[in-house]
Amino acid sequence: MSKKFLAALIIGAAIALAAPAAANAVPYTHGGDCSISPSTVAAGGTSTMTCAPGTFKPSEGVQYVVSGKDASQATLSADPTATTAGGSQVQVTVPQDATGAYTVTATGASSQAASAVTVTVLPADVPASTSSSGSSTGLASTGSTIGWSIAWIGGALVVLGLIVLSLIAAARRRAHQS
Repeated sequence: MSKKFLAALIIGAAIALAAPAAANAVPYTHGGDCSISPSTVAAGGTSTMTCAPGTFKPSEGVQYVVSGKDASQATLSADPTATTAGGSQVQVTVPQDATGAYTVTATGASSQAASAVTVTVLPADVPASTSSSGSSTGLASTGSTIGWSIAWIGGALVVLGLIVLSLIAAARRRAHQS
């Protein structure tokens, strides 16, 4: 029994010590700091991704990839070459129907240095003057009319029950008086 306990203790300690080692592993790429401004845009909006000097090798080609809903419709305006200091800058315009988050990844052609940034897209406003019945009231429908119907029916049943109880009580009083 003690051998099994000792083996379990050793395996448990190995697992507990292996998890932090994996978290401190050296990253696969050595990309520098990149940022995006603004980090939140409206649908169809534009953000600028800027990678600091030293992110890429000087004057190397840089490939930009956008991922997100309909990312193929996003447009990039950039020179696909890093500056002589190894930095880069690109403007990203998200689609008109964009929603959610879009990730822009820049990867150096020869250095394979990579860095990614995320831009959050606020969805376009939907007009509030439409309704399912086709009439335009200016306000969105926020509930059901069935709830009010049930409340009126319930109230009517309570009143009807009170009337029946009062008739029964009156009939009992007459029966006791006779």
